[in-house]
Amino acid sequence: MNDEQLNLLRSTRPSGQDEHEADVVAARAAAALQTGLSARLDEERQTDLAMQQALRSVEPPAGFETAMLTAMRAARGLTEPPAALRETVLTAVQMPSPPVVAGPGLSRRRWLGLGAAAAAAALAGGWWWRENHAFSLRRLSRTLAAITKEGVTLSLMSMDTAAVTSWLREHQAPRPDALPEKFATLGRKGCHIYTIEGHQVSLECLLLSGMRELHLFCTPAAGLIGAPGDGAAPQLSRVAGRTLATWTRGPQTMLLLSQALPEEIQALLV
Repeated sequence: MNDEQLNLLRSTRPSGQDEHEADVVAARAAAALQTGLSARLDEERQTDLAMQQALRSVEPPAGFETAMLTAMRAARGLTEPPAALRETVLTAVQMPSPPVVAGPGLSRRRWLGLGAAAAAAALAGGWWWRENHAFSLRRLSRTLAAITKEGVTLSLMSMDTAAVTSWLREHQAPRPDALPEKFATLGRKGCHIYTIEGHQVSLECLLLSGMRELHLFCTPAAGLIGAPGDGAAPQLSRVAGRTLATWTRGPQTMLLLSQALPEEIQALLV
């Protein structure tokens, strides 16, 4: 299955109205050949349906006007809204509202409330889409973790650092100008270039002691929602049972994935 087919399946209407289209049928058949992919797509569809249902009845909490203005400013700057605001928005989406009775008895206050509810739904939907469907750091991290779990692809297999560097340069792959000093002591296994949702992501496979693999992915920071700030210290977290380190240097963002413990990865980055 290619990226175009995957994006097609993710863009079909959750109601199932598009399932008879020839391209969709072909994409479904291709997805069925990949272990677990059909199940993941069905899970996304159920989430879409739940979101659709939630947006039909929303009631804004008190003081939501300030929260909306904050969220809109965050959206314009493509910055992450405060965690507390996320919870407020999601609460607004999930909060059931009483039935609306149309007619002249509908008060101005009620109309304002419905308008605020619609705005809340739009903001919540925008944040949810960014988190789950846009090319974001969070989404890319999950995708790359799944790739490393299933087994990476190497276009060049070589333990020669110079050969790996040369291959990536010749293929104009995204690559940092400089790596942490301790990376120079690590062995290499090879490299590859992935295309994920239309974005180039290079892979440089390094080796820790005991032939344990360390996967260094690199992609342009431009267009990656939630990319770390340029020059900020690497941030460590856990994704799908793996240690993830992320940082940005200049135009490139790095995502380092390994089964090694966070303490061992942290020691390589200082």
